[in-house]
Amino acid sequence: MRSQRFKLFMTLFLDNATTVKFAAGVLLGMAFSIAVILSTIGIMDGFQRALKIGLKKSVGEVVMNSEGGGFFKMNPSLIKKFESQKIQQYAALVQTESFLIFDEDSRGVLVRGVDDSYANVVNLPLQLHENEVAIGSEIAKINKINLGDEIVLAFAKGNLSLKSMPSLERFRVSRIINHGVYQKDSRMVYVNLSTLQKVLELGSYVNMISLNLPNDPKFKDDIEKIESSIPILRKKFEAEFYFKPYWREFAPLLEAVKIEKVMISLILQMVVVISIFNILAFIIFINEKKSKELFLFKALGLSKKAMSDLWLQLVFFIWILSCLFSLVLVQIFKFSLLKLSVFELPSEVYYMPRIEIFLSWTDYLFVFSLTLVWILIITFYLLKRLKQKSLLAGLRQEFA
Repeated sequence: MRSQRFKLFMTLFLDNATTVKFAAGVLLGMAFSIAVILSTIGIMDGFQRALKIGLKKSVGEVVMNSEGGGFFKMNPSLIKKFESQKIQQYAALVQTESFLIFDEDSRGVLVRGVDDSYANVVNLPLQLHENEVAIGSEIAKINKINLGDEIVLAFAKGNLSLKSMPSLERFRVSRIINHGVYQKDSRMVYVNLSTLQKVLELGSYVNMISLNLPNDPKFKDDIEKIESSIPILRKKFEAEFYFKPYWREFAPLLEAVKIEKVMISLILQMVVVISIFNILAFIIFINEKKSKELFLFKALGLSKKAMSDLWLQLVFFIWILSCLFSLVLVQIFKFSLLKLSVFELPSEVYYMPRIEIFLSWTDYLFVFSLTLVWILIITFYLLKRLKQKSLLAGLRQEFA
């Protein structure tokens, strides 16, 4: 009965082109407003996600250094401590600064000596032979370096003597690595660990360990797992070493993005409120244009409560269609950000050339629910005004 009444109600209002166009405009405006908010949240979440993935691809989940920042040996006692914490993925590294020289151009880079175990920690193809290097994609792009080209790395040999000169080592580029973060792709150079130890005359010493923590179902995500595990690791290794999560370098930026996402989402609610006023304008337009038909509904026994229910059903129907259509618009925005050149960002400013929209179900729930709350608040106010219109007023309008 109610569904038939609502179908009749809808048929009555959508019987001419003007009303249909008005309804389509209201629906499109509401859907666009919701899509803008979803896309804004998705861009923020996508930036955080892409940045964390890129950072994790460069160092693993946790970085371990000696307390004084110096070199140390990967001795059996360290391995036993890793085993006691069920840490199976770890890699000892040597990290140092250098100058990359190619075709009479030079740039400062961060050289990291790695072995085959490091490739398993960061999930990158970094199996390097003695005279091979892997360079970041931005280094290759800026300096126009291709696979197979030879580069020279200049390493400092210390300042024990004024006559000391840097060590110039020649390597062949065997891989170009894309971390997805400009600061990493424009600085990182990977070299075979034993080769770098030999060049720097370190023997078997290293100055850094990258590791991944074991999965634990009691943690809802990697961030919670890492934050809970680092204090345990610090206690286990005492004061000899310190540990930092992979996002530590960009922690202030990530925190700022998190705060900005909430603030922008709240500010953009004004766009939704404006779209809701379009819905109210549509209801008022129908109420005036179809006043005689509405009077007949009431005259035939339709109560004010039943009439209000029909208006609410109409508003819910518009809200549901707007939410569904907004999902289509979000996919269009997502495709545009990834494919159209006009949306390509300067990597040196925004850390990555493109940002993908990433939304979780909680984001959809938050935006859709908040939109519905605004709609109901303003609609209830309007319906309260419409209820005050008496049947006698409708009768006068019917025979005016």
